[in-house]
Amino acid sequence: MKWLIIIAIALALGGVFVWLADFEPGFVLVQYGQWTLETSLIVFTVAWLILLLLVYFTLRSLAVIKSTPNRLSQWQENQRHKRAIKALTNGLITLEEGRWAEAERLLLRHAGNSETPLLHYLAAARAAQKQQAPERRDSYLKLAHETTPSADIAVGVVQAELQLSAGQKEQALATLQHLRQVAPKHPYVLQLLQQLYQETDQWQEVQSVLPDLRKRHVLDASSANALSAEATVGQLQNALIRQEWQRMEQIWLQSPAKIRQSEHVLKTYVNGLLLQGEQQQAMQLIEEYLRKNWSDALIYQYGKILQGGLLKRLATAEKWLKQHEENPWLLLTLGRLAQANKLWAKAEAYLRASIEHGPRGETYQALAEVLMAQDKRDAAANVYKQGLDVMLQNNPNKVI
Repeated sequence: MKWLIIIAIALALGGVFVWLADFEPGFVLVQYGQWTLETSLIVFTVAWLILLLLVYFTLRSLAVIKSTPNRLSQWQENQRHKRAIKALTNGLITLEEGRWAEAERLLLRHAGNSETPLLHYLAAARAAQKQQAPERRDSYLKLAHETTPSADIAVGVVQAELQLSAGQKEQALATLQHLRQVAPKHPYVLQLLQQLYQETDQWQEVQSVLPDLRKRHVLDASSANALSAEATVGQLQNALIRQEWQRMEQIWLQSPAKIRQSEHVLKTYVNGLLLQGEQQQAMQLIEEYLRKNWSDALIYQYGKILQGGLLKRLATAEKWLKQHEENPWLLLTLGRLAQANKLWAKAEAYLRASIEHGPRGETYQALAEVLMAQDKRDAAANVYKQGLDVMLQNNPNKVI
């Protein structure tokens, strides 16, 4: 369209010049020394325009010739970039298809000519990881960092992910701790650290990273509370295994009240108290919890404590029966408390009800002991046999 307009304008101007030449050709005289040029105005004008066009195209041609090497170099560079982009695309597709060796080769072929060598080397590192080649993987990660120094965090994150997937937890921990120093607010780094601390049972470190996980909204409130409870349980269990009672008490006192009211936290702490012989404190904590909540595990622990106002405790437990009349754990605890109070008939009734709603080997054992106390030896022997059958069914591989 542009050229049509130019041609139309040229034809119009040409027509005007022809008309002027026919109507009034004009006269031009140019004299320089002994040299004289005489012609019509129209011819002179046309010749002058042709001269200007020749000069323009000559200068333009010289400029094009001069810029040809640069333009050729730019074209070649563009072609190399296109090949690199194509190699990256094919390499990523091949990587997703699971052809690791071919993907590695494609990704490296034109990495040096790419505008984004970082992507080539990071993907090549993943391909090498899939081929169980950690040395090549680390080499590609090093190249990724060297070609794009500003991507230190991205390279570090990929390195940590690959180390974790390879089971190199110590190396991954070192990488993530370095990244946390470089970018202490990076949410994904915090998340990877939290997961690694959990896997390695470093519960104190989990607690240390929790405030940042909350601030960066890596975890919502409920997930953060659940993780805090899990970390507290982990710390209590570690202290319990080592029998570090002062450390266990310190962890308990430092925990928020909401965490102390978590069933798993309380159950672990109560286990520690029972191992220390702190029966009274354990009993009080369980009763406080069961006034507002319910826990099969805690009611079971309550039945293992056979001291401290047994009749009163039996009456307390019987109040819970109103809302949990078919709960086998509560019925077992009631049977044990009645047994401890030598209320044999009541103990037998509770234990048989517990077996009816959830037979367990230890319930049969408690019932057999109650029957023996009543001098019902044949019935006790039969109950022992039934309990043994239940235990063998639940643990068929157990060696007696």
